[in-house]
Order: sequence, then C-alpha cells, then structure tokens
Amino acid sequence: MGASPSEGPLGPGRRFGDYEILAELGAGGMGRVYRARDLTLERLVALKTLAAQFGGDPAFVHRFLKEARAAARLNHPNIVQIYAFGQEGGTYYLAMEYVDGRSLGALLRSGPLAEPDAISVVRHACRALAVAHAEGLVHRDIKPDNLMLTRKGEVKLVDLGIAKRLDEEQSLTQTGHAVGTPHYISPEQISGSKDIDGRADIYSLGATLYHLVTGHTPFKGPSGAVVMTMHLMQPLPDPRTHVPGVSEGLCRVIRKMMAKHREERYGDVDALDRDLYRVQVGEPPEADEPGETAVETAVRLPAHDAPPASTRATLSPHPTTTSRSQAAATGALALGEADLRLLETELARHVGPLSRVLVKKAARLAGTSAELVAALELEIPSEEGRKAFRAAVARLR
Repeated sequence: MGASPSEGPLGPGRRFGDYEILAELGAGGMGRVYRARDLTLERLVALKTLAAQFGGDPAFVHRFLKEARAAARLNHPNIVQIYAFGQEGGTYYLAMEYVDGRSLGALLRSGPLAEPDAISVVRHACRALAVAHAEGLVHRDIKPDNLMLTRKGEVKLVDLGIAKRLDEEQSLTQTGHAVGTPHYISPEQISGSKDIDGRADIYSLGATLYHLVTGHTPFKGPSGAVVMTMHLMQPLPDPRTHVPGVSEGLCRVIRKMMAKHREERYGDVDALDRDLYRVQVGEPPEADEPGETAVETAVRLPAHDAPPASTRATLSPHPTTTSRSQAAATGALALGEADLRLLETELARHVGPLSRVLVKKAARLAGTSAELVAALELEIPSEEGRKAFRAAVARLR
C-alpha cells in the first residue's frame, strides 16, 4: 500500500510502492531520503520522496520530473545513477543508486584533506560534471555534502540535475530564487541570473576544493545573506592563511575557479582538470590571475542586523572598485565621497553590506539628495529602521 503525503515520514518495514523502507537517511527542505530495498530487482536503493508542499506545485513537479529524466540518462562511474522516478500514493519520488560510504562534508568534520587527496577528489568530480555539462545539465549545488566517497575509495556526485528549493535563510533573495548553498554558491546564482551555465558549478567546486584543502569555507558570516554578499564583493582569502603548506599552484587554480566574473574562470571542467593534473605532477598551472572586481548587482538579500564595525570594514570591495563605484554614483548627484560613505554606513546598519550596491543604484536614478534618501528608505524593512536612517542622514535631506 502506497503512502500518502499526509502520512509523514516512512518508518522501517513500511512499503512504498515496490520498495521496502529500511531506514531514514536524512531530511531537508525538499523532502526525505530513505535506504530502501527494491523488491522487484532485489537491490538497495536511496529513495528520495518530495515534500508535500512541492508535490502540490505543478510547475515544480514538471521541472523535477524533466530534470530527473535528463539525469537518469547519464551513466558514469562518478555519478550516482537514477533508477526510477514517479508518483506513489500522491508522493513524488526518486529511486537512486545507494552509496555505501560517507559524504566529504562528513569527512571534513575530522579536518582538511591532504592536498593530493583533495585534488584527486575534485578531478573525479570534474569527470562527472563534464558528462553532465555535455548533456546541458548544470548541478547548481556542488558542495562537500553532495560528493560521496565509497568504502572502495570511489567518488560519487549526488543530486545531479535535480531541482532544489532550500529555505529562505539559505538560498532565497527577496527578488527571486537563488538556488544553491551560501558557502559555495556562485555570484551569478546569487544575482538571480537566468542563463546559469557550467561555470557556476566550477565556482562552487572551487569553494568546495578550498574547504577540502583548508578545512574552512572561503567566507564566514553571521547569516546566509552576509556570506552571499561576501561572495559578490569580498576578495577571496588566501587558502594559506589556514594551511600554510597549500601549494602556490593550487592556490592559483582555486582563485581562477572562484573568479567573481564567470568570464575569468575556466571555460569548462576539462580545462580545469588539465590544470589540476599539472599541479598534481608538480608543474605550474596555466591559470592566469583573475581580477578582484566586485560583482555589480541589484539583487536584494534578506535584511539582517549590520555586522560589527570590524566585519563591515573587511566587506569593502577592492579599493579600485570602490573608487570606480563612487565616481559612477556621483555622476547623477553632486554628492561628495563623505556623503556617499555616510549613506552606505547608515544603510548597512539595516540591510547589511549590500548597502554599497543599493546606494550606487539609487544615486544613478535620483535627481536630488532628498530623492536619494527617500529611495534608500524603501530598502529598510521596518518603520523604526527607516526613522533611524532618516535621522542619521538628516543633513542630506
């Protein structure tokens, strides 16, 4: 007897269509994953059931099934195979290859990997992504938790091509959906670009490689919104600040993988794999150095309390970028640098470090300083915050 979406989690021994549930492996915003037995083919599978709120969304279900079909056509040793998908008792599901092993996210809890091991893992991921990208599939959520290491030492990429919706703190902007996980998400995904391609996966794989080799994510902050803003605006910290022994060659590769503008990254995972091989054998990579220019975007991240003053200082973009942005902003208004800094600082207390981008955008459209202040007030979610902002910048009104 099939389970209906109202029945909640499936317990061990329950039947779900042709599958017997053995244990729950995990749960998230999208649904639940179980270890199950395929009673027809007598093999273990990982059974992912879609949460009821998504199963009731026809557009989401259409995307889910479309991408499941595309991913099911992929056959590669480094990709977890999708065996079946469909609907049972009102619940949509995927039956996938069961991987007997641990995720790299779990392994990282014991510390970073040795550089040769980290490179080997990422090269295997490159091979999996090369197959997917050739079929027009972009993963969109590469991270250590989506790379499995089997007991035989094989690397398996999971959740390839499967539609995702994470919770708002992790992945949503107020203007749309930014699919991904904050610590690994690419700038173009944060910006809500519709033409996401394989270079977004290269960025996320670079953030993953950074984490694997240092034991730290590239950026840290008090919320997902702050971390995503750092991906957009803050220069990448040198991996050697965490692990001094990381080779210069690997640092260069990571910097190119995580260039803020995708045109400065590797064009495809094959080019990346070749450079990783060069580092592996002790040769210098061919990677050139990307610029540090911050990504300009009008995306509006969830509001949060401004970070401490010391943190705000580190969130400033490259100095040359700041001067360029200020010059562009003053093109429409006769405001000095001190006035712009005041607006940015006070707005940051209410919307966080994205204030620089918001001030720049509003300054291009406003005809007077009073209009500029009024436009920026609209970015502040609370009336109390708007009053405080008006008082702090009263001399500009």
